[in-house]
Amino acid sequence: MKKLSIIVSSTRPQRVGAPVTAWVQQTLASDWAVTILDLAAINLPFLDEPQPAGSGVYTQPHTLAWKAAVDDADAILVVTPEYNGFFPAPLKNAVDYLMAEWEEKPMALVGYGCGGGRRALAALTQLLTNVKARVVGSLELVFGTDLTTSGEIAANAEKVAELRELARSLADATEREPVSV
Repeated sequence: MKKLSIIVSSTRPQRVGAPVTAWVQQTLASDWAVTILDLAAINLPFLDEPQPAGSGVYTQPHTLAWKAAVDDADAILVVTPEYNGFFPAPLKNAVDYLMAEWEEKPMALVGYGCGGGRRALAALTQLLTNVKARVVGSLELVFGTDLTTSGEIAANAEKVAELRELARSLADATEREPVSV
């Protein structure tokens, strides 16, 4: 069974990322071995490595643990809210810690917020493309339609089908040969 890591990107105390992640995990658990990478629990400090990520030289224990977690995943799905039009700063920091580990890594995104996280998803897709990750698609969950602001999932069968299709795209991407540039 392929390994899927789900990154919970919000670290705010009142976040709804945990219930959204639980819904994603429950929906995909029959097809993937799922690991949750909760950035609140991982608690990476702002980048503190003496060498840039592009060097591939990591010395801090938290960086080495983060690298191992990302390397261990066959694919990654990021659950992110939209805060002020963007994804949370801890997610940007987590991406910046590594470089080669993202290259060709199949990734999918699930955004949530008033507009389904659309602007955050667009910005995150650009960031992940810059580090050469293979972003296969995204899913938007809208407050008041697909979930409540307290995190209760109200997603209909169409959203569940979209999530399953996103997971199939991830699975297909794990089978594809890396793209040479």
